[in-house]
Amino acid sequence: MVERIPESNYQQLQHFVSHSEWDAKAVMMEVAKNTNQSLESLQGEKGLLLDESGNEKAGKQSVGVARQYIGNVGKVCNSQVGVYAGLSRADKIGLVGARLYLPKEWIEDKKRCRKAGVPVGEQKYRSKPELAWEIIEQLEAVVEYDWVGGDTIYGNSPELRKALKERAKAYVLDVGEELKVCLAEPQPYLPKVTGSGRRRKRLVIAEKAVALKDIIGQIKAEEWQTIQYRAGTKGRLVREAVLKKVWIRKKGTSEIEEAQWLISRKSDETEVKYSLCDEPRKELSVETALYRQMQRYWIERAFQAH
Repeated sequence: MVERIPESNYQQLQHFVSHSEWDAKAVMMEVAKNTNQSLESLQGEKGLLLDESGNEKAGKQSVGVARQYIGNVGKVCNSQVGVYAGLSRADKIGLVGARLYLPKEWIEDKKRCRKAGVPVGEQKYRSKPELAWEIIEQLEAVVEYDWVGGDTIYGNSPELRKALKERAKAYVLDVGEELKVCLAEPQPYLPKVTGSGRRRKRLVIAEKAVALKDIIGQIKAEEWQTIQYRAGTKGRLVREAVLKKVWIRKKGTSEIEEAQWLISRKSDETEVKYSLCDEPRKELSVETALYRQMQRYWIERAFQAH
């Protein structure tokens, strides 16, 4: 920072960053407001994109440092990990929110937290989807967007999907291929007891839940739509996509989650992506769903730029 800022002083900057009292969240809110305003001149939808990013660290004293997986290097290593939100429109994006992820080993060591200067209110474990929701709530008053996007860490969280649905926020969130869904709406019921058997208390369904990876083979060739979703350096980028309604049942309960399932792939049937989608305001087309799914590309570019 000293090398880039004219007439700066190392000790002053070190004091400002590490010891002086300033509100980092307030700074991020101001950045979010400016980013939201700067995107107003562009056309098209705005998306709030969630993702995590990590930095390798050599020591053990930096807040949140631990052996954990980071996508930057594709392995488990000693690192810090943060959850971020980027506001995107067309081919522009700006980071508008961030939370440092504290592994459980930090939360369970209060002495270590105090020594590192972690505020008491932050000394509680929160998963990455929970941190993402904190960012969404804080940004509520300062940014506008049409949908929320994120990778499988966020899409695989039923709690985050439920929170978004309750706030009537559209989303296109990637999910893992092992996620089991029903292609017909389940009707939970209590099995009848025969003879002198014990009365059953756990609800069951007649509809079979199938893993997403096992459904792709059931999709007919004519169901796939070939869609151009973005301009690339060598022309328009194209994928095949299908959008279906699915239901996800919380095991042992009558709680049923309804969503749309987007599956897309390259024309050579490689690089398959699965997403759960919800759009409370209007009917969601496969073209719009695919565009939103592929916009996550830009938050990776934002990390590279920073």
